[in-house]
Amino acid sequence: MKVTRASDLVVGDWPTSPEVVALLEGSGATLAWDVLADAAVPAARVHDPERASEWLWEVYGDAAEAILGGAAEVDVPDGGDWRVRDACRRVAQLNWARAWWPASVTAGVPALDPAVLNAERAVAVSTVEHLLDDPDAVERALASVVALDVSDPELAALADRVAELAEDYGVEPWPAEVPSKAGFALAAGGVEGSAVTALAGSSTVDWALVPQGVVDAAAPARWALVRRQGSTVLEVSVVPGPTPGPRLAARFGEVEVPLEIDATGWFTGSAPVSAAVLLLPPDRRALTVYAPDFAEPTAPDPDAGPRRAAIISYARSRIGSPTATLTERTAR
Repeated sequence: MKVTRASDLVVGDWPTSPEVVALLEGSGATLAWDVLADAAVPAARVHDPERASEWLWEVYGDAAEAILGGAAEVDVPDGGDWRVRDACRRVAQLNWARAWWPASVTAGVPALDPAVLNAERAVAVSTVEHLLDDPDAVERALASVVALDVSDPELAALADRVAELAEDYGVEPWPAEVPSKAGFALAAGGVEGSAVTALAGSSTVDWALVPQGVVDAAAPARWALVRRQGSTVLEVSVVPGPTPGPRLAARFGEVEVPLEIDATGWFTGSAPVSAAVLLLPPDRRALTVYAPDFAEPTAPDPDAGPRRAAIISYARSRIGSPTATLTERTAR
């Protein structure tokens, strides 16, 4: 693995896209795995070598000394006790799932159960507590745990482990509101209306601009320029995800459209526009959907489509896989 030194010490190839990064923040260093690369050894950003030196050897073995000692390239040994590294990977995978899991009825990717995710993550965090940057990480993780369906033997075992941890740490898990999957509504078709549709199209929703689970990860946002009683209106519709709570907005050129959940369960909205919008060239007929309290619109990433298709395929492969986390295996 190459080692570079600029503002931070960087080990390996840091993933270039946030959607693929499984991240763990350790004391003095951050570890990152690219979920599409399926590599056991993570990349790392070391911002405090002294603190990181206390545990980095558990991830890189004998190579840790060379990494911190100024080497430009290191070979991480194949043999060794990698239980801590594997535990770090599990926490990072659950962090990725919580932030980026592409739940989509359109693509056949079921939503994760947040109760299972929070419980499994609390247990996983407890196994790497000694190297984390947050001294209260286990207590914080336990505080988000709610009751599990113990009719499943694996979930019953997880619930027992969480109960033991809660007792050890003096935490009393309290019931928290769990998003209902009943809110994962779908409707057929696009924008409806009795007026004449002059132009229509669709755009991919940028996952980085909306919280995870708010919209269907694979369904496009649809738009239509509608002529009605001498006026032109831009109408927008977006398929919701399993947790369609935050407010959304859409931007089409200079036009802003607030989006709300309608009676069908979709995010929809409309705004009057100048008839000149009909003359926009095709490359400027781009709709950007975003959550105003979460992110600001950005220029579209030309590589996003193939990358997100790969992530959706990856997520489907995790469902029922014996190598996946319990949260991913039991998604439904």
